[in-house]
Amino acid sequence: MSSPAASARRPSRRLLVLLGLGVVVLVVLVVALTGRGGGDATGPAASGSSAAAASSSAASGSALPPPTNPPTPEPTGPTADATALPPTLDPVGLDDEAAVGDGVTGRLVSIEAVQGDGEGVGNVDGPSLLVTVELTNGTDGPLSFDAAVVEAYTGPDLAPATLLDDAQASPLRGTAAPGESLTGSYVFFVPEDQRDDVTVQIGYQAGAPYLVFTGSAS
Repeated sequence: MSSPAASARRPSRRLLVLLGLGVVVLVVLVVALTGRGGGDATGPAASGSSAAAASSSAASGSALPPPTNPPTPEPTGPTADATALPPTLDPVGLDDEAAVGDGVTGRLVSIEAVQGDGEGVGNVDGPSLLVTVELTNGTDGPLSFDAAVVEAYTGPDLAPATLLDDAQASPLRGTAAPGESLTGSYVFFVPEDQRDDVTVQIGYQAGAPYLVFTGSAS
């Protein structure tokens, strides 16, 4: 038979069990709500921070003035064309003397028909003209003719005649003292039927006007 004291303690145990279960449920709910709230706070907060940083960067970039290039000054004088060929003087006869205008004069000493014998790649053998030229230094100082250029053309269209590397040639080279003349010889491949209209051009140095001689070399 149970005592009154034992009967009085039974309700207290049930109450303790119920209270314990209630505490556990409450803890679970708090943990669940805390986890959900933390995740939501992290997402918007991070997005807001990124948006704020992007807005700040955009504002900083837009605040900087755009780069400017200094204006290119306009040329104040005539400009030279690097690809332009030297000018040519008015042509004279094959037997005449031509003057550059700075004291230098030139002439064709002779034009001889020879059999060309070109040596090396691109050279040919055949009927040719041996052209001997002379340049005279009429200036007050020594003048180098090492850069002298001699060219030959045929016909009214000035078709270039091939310059041969021939043993008969002796290009004009050296420095001429005031009043001194130097000569040089060049071999050009020119068939016999193309010699009625021959043009020879001489440039005594780079950029100097070309002396032009034209006529029949038949």
